[in-house]
Amino acid sequence: MRLLVTGTDTGVGKTWFACLLGRRLAAAGIVVHPLKPVESGCASGADGKPYPADAAALRDAMAPRLPLESVCRYPLRAPLSPHLAARMEGVEIDPAPIRGMVEAAVEASDIVLVEGAGGVAVEIRDGCTFADLARDLSLPVLLVAGNRLGVLNHARLTIRYLLDGGNSLFGVVLNDLSPDHSPSRETNEEEIRRIAGDRYLGRVPFGAAVLPEAIFARFREIALSLSPDLPL
Repeated sequence: MRLLVTGTDTGVGKTWFACLLGRRLAAAGIVVHPLKPVESGCASGADGKPYPADAAALRDAMAPRLPLESVCRYPLRAPLSPHLAARMEGVEIDPAPIRGMVEAAVEASDIVLVEGAGGVAVEIRDGCTFADLARDLSLPVLLVAGNRLGVLNHARLTIRYLLDGGNSLFGVVLNDLSPDHSPSRETNEEEIRRIAGDRYLGRVPFGAAVLPEAIFARFREIALSLSPDLPL
């Protein structure tokens, strides 16, 4: 089974959620392979090369023995959309090796979690978005919605964009981004539940150290409906 984890925007907790999910799956005995094919905004590592910190967090959470280069193919320095960061650095991002990474990971694991960069309409290279990649690789999309003012609009637009483009929506998670209470944060859950319908998975509290069991149960239910042979 393979999934794309994306967000309603940048900074909504995609990596945090993917780590919680991957760690919970690994604890259940599931072999999980994380991928962050393209990561921009990378600081320099000890060797002077761009170090993909999000990809490293994913790897460490669910598959610590994987070499980092098998998680992230294109680490980029500039904190820009991948196609712009690559252009600035003279890097040509080719979807073919990314496709190969995903297919190889599928053969070696039970579940492959592919994390995008920013939102699903972000371009990997000119004319190729993460939504395009998901459609081409048959990746159902798991949407992380950041629980803040504006999320209802962003969630509606993202879901409509995915469905209109022929993508499959696996589920939607609402992720609390701060400990502060606000009128919008407390009313967002019922609205996101209404917008997502039977694809709503649940809400992740701010700073959660483990994935809420209700979310895992719903994830398991949907996953088994798509891949009945999964050892879940």
